[in-house]
Amino acid sequence: MNTTNVKGPVAPKDPTVKRPKVYFMLDDLVATSFADDGKPKELRFLENRVAGNVKLICPDIPDEIAGGLQKSAEFMKIVHSIGVIMDPEREEDRDHPMSVVLQHYGKTDRYNSGTRMSMDVLCDGAERVFPVSDFPCTDEDDILGTLILFSDSESLQAKGTIIFYLNDGYTVPEPVLDKPIDWESDDYQKILERSLMSMGNTTRLRRAIEKASEGEDVTIAFIGGSITQGAGAKPIESKSYAYRIFDNFRNTYAEDPEKVHLVKAGIGGTSSELGVLRYEKDVLRNGTVNPDILIIEFAVNDAGDETNGICFESLASKAFHRDNGPAVILLFSVFMNDWNLQERLEPIGRHYDYPMVSVLDGVSPQFPADAEGHVISKRQYFYDIYHPTNDGHRVMADCVNYLIEQSLAHVSDEVSYPEESCLGRYYDKTVTVYPKTIGEYAGFTVSFGDFTDNDTDLQYAEKDLDHHGTYTFDGSWSRGLQSQEPFTVTMKCSSFFFIFKDTGDPAFGPCDVVVDGEVKYEYNPLAIGWTHSKAMLAVPYGEPAEHTVSVVPKSPDKRFSIVAFAFTKD
Repeated sequence: MNTTNVKGPVAPKDPTVKRPKVYFMLDDLVATSFADDGKPKELRFLENRVAGNVKLICPDIPDEIAGGLQKSAEFMKIVHSIGVIMDPEREEDRDHPMSVVLQHYGKTDRYNSGTRMSMDVLCDGAERVFPVSDFPCTDEDDILGTLILFSDSESLQAKGTIIFYLNDGYTVPEPVLDKPIDWESDDYQKILERSLMSMGNTTRLRRAIEKASEGEDVTIAFIGGSITQGAGAKPIESKSYAYRIFDNFRNTYAEDPEKVHLVKAGIGGTSSELGVLRYEKDVLRNGTVNPDILIIEFAVNDAGDETNGICFESLASKAFHRDNGPAVILLFSVFMNDWNLQERLEPIGRHYDYPMVSVLDGVSPQFPADAEGHVISKRQYFYDIYHPTNDGHRVMADCVNYLIEQSLAHVSDEVSYPEESCLGRYYDKTVTVYPKTIGEYAGFTVSFGDFTDNDTDLQYAEKDLDHHGTYTFDGSWSRGLQSQEPFTVTMKCSSFFFIFKDTGDPAFGPCDVVVDGEVKYEYNPLAIGWTHSKAMLAVPYGEPAEHTVSVVPKSPDKRFSIVAFAFTKD
């Protein structure tokens, strides 16, 4: 071969010295989807999650650096530049333009006054580096709030890496990358075996399998929080644990897979306190659906349950009593800090002899790289400090699928309803009243006061097989800013709830909840900071009595929205 014409540069440039770096994302699957504003995107909430995200990749990063990256002022001191790599998952996504935006929340107007650090890249696997000095950050910036990944495609998929290169004087260790997951290994099988917390009574579960095998219609329903909604799964409608369980069931047990149906009713950031109030609407679809299998997943959300497990038991009891006798499975998922509330909820499952699966028991013992039987790391399992990746959703589904498979060899007597409760099931007969259904009920009087507007900008979620989010409620009683007249319900009841809208919109402000002339609490819809739904007790369960319950505005120029109210009569 003649090499005389092969030439290099006369004076090759020395390579740039790489600065110490922190991986904020490392080969994370990015998938853009439809958004109401017409701009396909993927949105990741960062508030209180930045330190967890970076420690997920490199646990040895010093706390002062990991924590400082959350705060805007510290971020600007620590970070010199930001490297972005978008590597296409599919050939049709190659060279597609993307915009990567780090949104700082503002101090005065949370969502609008902070700096947007916008970085335009191509989906081609090349790294592009953006100096932080290029972005005009100000003293108005408070914290890193959201990461937004924009595209003009509703189905773009890429592996994304975001690197924070550090200023002089900061040092961090290099991350140790994980080995591939061996899904066929004996150690992975042990994860599934450990996750089977209790076989429980399998009669109803076996009955559902038999129906499917005989070509009858079978419905599998899920209710829970954001993990059940599918958070972290890409794409959310076909990679969530719920879809994977449904898909495995129809392809493994059904004579006609088209006769197996999915009801997915997960709503982010909500506990079983709201779950028991929306069960009829979201799972039973107002009496049009009778699930054969119901999987309940609230073990990482129920810190927000004011009743400390009573609402969870009320939901478990409510599900038991359906005429068709659904099989109920309790699923205990896990956060990155190896936490859930299964110690509170497991006794309820044993009391009703429900099958139970603990993902915590399955995966947490093997998470450390040096643990016996290590298969999957926290970085591989978790999308962020709360939600699973696609691999994490697969593990969750495999754990439940293992339980269903084992039920075939486990014969039980007919399931029986316990006469006594475990913690209490006071709210299993609670009725929820929405603006569109208020005319269907009697036995109470309502004075709407100034709550005569209809706020439809409510929380949304991807339901069932839907790729696009839909609003979880149809409307609300919203304050019209014409007076400060309260919203008041008068009735004889044993308990009373409100469902309120949370928001980050500063146009909203607090109201007092007043019961029988006494202020029970102030509710501030800005406390959570995002559009969200929250159930709150006004009258805890007790002897039936006449009550007057009011929502009283505290400021003449602040809005407030009531999504629904609910009551128990006996």
